[in-house]
Amino acid sequence: MTDDSTLDDLVDADSATERFRAAGLTLTNAEPDQIRHKQGETTVIAYRFTLPDGDHTWGYAHWCVRSERADEIHAKAMTFRPRPSPIGTTVHRLDRRTVLFGFPNDMRLRTLRWYVDPRKLKRSLADLVGPAERISGGRSRVEILRYKPERRVVARVDLTTVDGTARPLLLRYGTRREAGRLAAIATHLRDHGTATPEPIAQLDGDRVAVDRFIDGEPMRDVIRTVGADGAALGAALVRFHTTAAPRALERRSVGTELDKARAGLAGLAAWAPALAGAATALADLLARSRPDDPRAEVLLHGDLHSNNLLVHHDAISFVDLERVAVGPAAVDLGYFRAHAIALSIRRPGWSPTALDHADAMIERYRTLAGPIADRALAWHAAIGLVDQALLVTRHLEGNWSHTGAELLAAARGQLDAGARALSVATR
Repeated sequence: MTDDSTLDDLVDADSATERFRAAGLTLTNAEPDQIRHKQGETTVIAYRFTLPDGDHTWGYAHWCVRSERADEIHAKAMTFRPRPSPIGTTVHRLDRRTVLFGFPNDMRLRTLRWYVDPRKLKRSLADLVGPAERISGGRSRVEILRYKPERRVVARVDLTTVDGTARPLLLRYGTRREAGRLAAIATHLRDHGTATPEPIAQLDGDRVAVDRFIDGEPMRDVIRTVGADGAALGAALVRFHTTAAPRALERRSVGTELDKARAGLAGLAAWAPALAGAATALADLLARSRPDDPRAEVLLHGDLHSNNLLVHHDAISFVDLERVAVGPAAVDLGYFRAHAIALSIRRPGWSPTALDHADAMIERYRTLAGPIADRALAWHAAIGLVDQALLVTRHLEGNWSHTGAELLAAARGQLDAGARALSVATR
């Protein structure tokens, strides 16, 4: 067991790699990918590991303020019969405060191996093929698209039978029992003319959602390479928003958005002291400048940005429906604009037309659906930029402290613009 790791040790790629290799793990690089921090208690750091053969895998470290808590986590994990991992360990007690999990071992996604190991698909997905067909574990393929330790994994599964028939599927496995709810939302949208992946099955006690994988290029890449039609997206979003909402959806409002942003900014201030002053000031400004809730509510996507939209033969599909809700249209519009602003900060020069595309979408939306106050749009864009600052920090992007500060400044800029718009409107 090595000397106790600090959080600084674990979030630095060179230091983390050195510590893991010294502990005998089989890897050449450990790149921190995201962080989840519970002030004064525990921190989860996810890694993308590079293996000696150049391949990649995943894992995470659970770092605890108290060694007794690490004792509990390790003891409980060992009762789950940990499985072999490509990094050469299953669940490893790195030091008194740190427990390291090698993929596919996960404290809360306990049956993860059944959905990411092609050899296991013959049993876990057997009901998805015909009675006379047999799944080939050797021919099937699994590509991990997103992994959030102890939260969810999203994967593309090319399920192939022994006769060579392939079925491309999108599989989402999470801790919450919501696969049926997501399937119902997707079916409702499809029945009302919105393109979104077709639900195929809900498994593992409603924790696993399986959809038909649809071909398409993320709109973010289309914007970057050939340019996308913002007006077309504006029209598609109007159709989405005017769809009658299914029952029992979450309701989002100015108040709920403010509460979430303030909680996130408080957590950011605790995790990154260098950003504490800007985060606290922004939380106060958001509260002072909050707009009124509109009278009309719409069906919201809830996480609208160009990576959650697929373009195929000029058709636009909405994906990732986990945050579908009912609330002000400015939630979706503001967040989409915030994402475009954030792209210019997070990846300078990457997509200079992203903001033009967002503004064209919003202009078309207003033409078709009616006016939305500039002040409300700016305020919700500021909320979206707060979310982007939290994302940059949690994912430990390069130079994340500087980028986070820029995103918080951009959020303040949106609020200033909203205040100017209100001043002009009231003259």
